[in-house]
Amino acid sequence: MRTSKYLLYTNKHIVHSKQCISHTLMLQAGLIRKISSGLYIWLPTGLRVLQKIKHIIRYEMNNIGGLEILFPIMQNEDLWHKSNRFNQYGKELIKLYDRNNNCFILSPTYEEIITDFAKKQINSYKKLPILLYQIQSKFRDEMRPRAGIIRSKEFIMKDAYSFHMNKNCLENTYHTMYKTYIKIFKKMQLNFHAIPASSGFIGGKYSHEFQALSKNGEDKLVFEKQKKKNTNLINEINKIYKKKNIFNQKKYIYKNFSNNIKIEHIKKIILQYPQKIIKIFLIKHNNQLIGLAIRYDHILNINKIKTIYSDHNPMMFIQKEEIKNLIHHTEKINFPIPFILDTHLMYLKNIIPIVIINNIIFPQHILNQKFKKIKIKNIITLKNQKYKKKIHINHAIEIGHIFNIGKKYSKIINFQINTQYQKKNFIYMGCYGIGVTRLIASIIEQNHDNKGIIWPINIAPFQVIIIPMNIHHCSKIKTISEKLYNQFKQKNIDVLLEDRNERKNIIFSDTNLIGIPHIIIINSNTITNNTVEYQKRINIHIKHIIHIKKIIMHIINDINNHM
Repeated sequence: MRTSKYLLYTNKHIVHSKQCISHTLMLQAGLIRKISSGLYIWLPTGLRVLQKIKHIIRYEMNNIGGLEILFPIMQNEDLWHKSNRFNQYGKELIKLYDRNNNCFILSPTYEEIITDFAKKQINSYKKLPILLYQIQSKFRDEMRPRAGIIRSKEFIMKDAYSFHMNKNCLENTYHTMYKTYIKIFKKMQLNFHAIPASSGFIGGKYSHEFQALSKNGEDKLVFEKQKKKNTNLINEINKIYKKKNIFNQKKYIYKNFSNNIKIEHIKKIILQYPQKIIKIFLIKHNNQLIGLAIRYDHILNINKIKTIYSDHNPMMFIQKEEIKNLIHHTEKINFPIPFILDTHLMYLKNIIPIVIINNIIFPQHILNQKFKKIKIKNIITLKNQKYKKKIHINHAIEIGHIFNIGKKYSKIINFQINTQYQKKNFIYMGCYGIGVTRLIASIIEQNHDNKGIIWPINIAPFQVIIIPMNIHHCSKIKTISEKLYNQFKQKNIDVLLEDRNERKNIIFSDTNLIGIPHIIIINSNTITNNTVEYQKRINIHIKHIIHIKKIIMHIINDINNHM
């Protein structure tokens, strides 16, 4: 490609955004242009990057037997009503109507429609397992789009769905997808972490998020400082919780404490040992009682609770009178309710058997110990607390999410197949998503300097740029440049020849801004010795003088080492 025939669309005058450097650089480097809130045009340079990311994803998906399909972006509303997600998604669901007043949905995801499709096409266990995927535009009516393409109204995703006759087969595919995602993100040279996560609107038995570290990310990852490797705290907590229930601790810091102790003494203990006491909040959500457990000296973050139950339905704290009505004459709350335990309760040792429920003090035996539905989440506000010495928090961007859905959608759609023993079984499913457009922002967040983007070699819009100085005034420089340019093309190397009649500072500014990994400069000083000046974008200040006959192989070797 020649710059004189190419639309760079660079613009250094776009004001830097303090909130999101990737958004600023994508606008300045001419990758995207905004047409409305949350809506962007992908320009030629951005589209080249997008296509290379899709290529990596397709290669790895095809490598594990994935079959690519393409669904329409519009879906009929019927299946969404059947799964009850029409109401769950709320105002983020974009709806439109045809001339007959039929309602359609601009797809945010495809669980219902692909299950319905598979039900109509797969009629024998012999056709399973099968893994279908697409790379398609998705839509959500974001109230406040932010950070450019990180949170927008239209975005591109790779979504995949697997179908299985039994649970073991699904778990094997889930594990394969987990490893495949790691391969994909490593090829893009991303610094990321895979963590257990909430299944949210998708649902299912369990799920994992893939989070790329970025100070502009919306999500927060908690790490233990004592670990040599940054092991995610949530993984550790899940392991700990299987071995002990925090409500059944028997070692008390106050040895003489008993259930009959006077309330005045309890208050003194609370003031003396607030970090050893559990504080519980009872809330109502969708007419269901939910318990939230945190340390007494910590502050509940209601916004985090809303994120966990993100269906836009209101939450209300239970009043004192209601709590008293819930207490039986046995002085126990004898009904199963879901509980969310704050992650930091897992650090507690020697818990004092006092429970504070919505600011009412009770002895610990007030709680029925047979809790079944327990989630472990970070639900507090971090604010000058002692445990900050034990952990550190990094912001991150969610770039992928995989789900063990199980039978949720096959039961909704009534998708059953006869086994080899002629017994009908509901199909097991997995769901696997990658935020394709988000990946580009995440890569830029981790790879840039004050001059612009620094692309990894396998996703750069161009791998090499040739910059001939005074190409329009020196025939020898022009001849050498054209020869090198054609040789790179013959080797299938993405090369850009800078043949514009522009000032030197504009040419180098654009080159650094776009982030092309390999830079070849040809000028009158070097060609007298049959050499060129060579720079790598990642080390722009280091210059090498290389013979013209060796420069191509030098770059090819470097590309092969980083692919």
